[in-house]
Amino acid sequence: MMRTFVLLVFLSSLLVSGCTQTVTAEPAQTPAPRSTPTSEALPESLSEWTIMMTHSGGIMGLSRSIEISSDGKFTVMDNRANKTVTGELAADDLSKLNELLMSIDNRAAGKPDGMVCADCFIYDLEVRANGQRSAVRLSDISLPNSGYEALIDQLRGMIDTALQ
Repeated sequence: MMRTFVLLVFLSSLLVSGCTQTVTAEPAQTPAPRSTPTSEALPESLSEWTIMMTHSGGIMGLSRSIEISSDGKFTVMDNRANKTVTGELAADDLSKLNELLMSIDNRAAGKPDGMVCADCFIYDLEVRANGQRSAVRLSDISLPNSGYEALIDQLRGMIDTALQ
């Protein structure tokens, strides 16, 4: 009976602590998610660009990535399934990406809020355009209201579609 009680208390504490506010730093081998760009804002007009996003984490240890260039060519990788898909985007999808890139307000991404979630997804996004580089790391907690949510959602959808 005591053993069952202790197990129940332990499992309850794990469940409650899954997504909590914390003051301690993450372990050194896992860099803390940052929600601010590591370089200047993207230029006002984009002629040539490359987008790279890695979507990782979660309870199942997801590890997927996508790289797309302004000519529409893309490569999607699922590291867990050891699967790579290459192709070319439809004109509508390429146009949508151009619109999303132009609408990014990376100044909207605030400072990390101190929230840590054990099962959150992490989004490492890098955009190279006109000789400039903009990179950001977001989590499920910092993504909303970051200025990148629509672009991340579009890229996740493209990854899912390519890997079907």
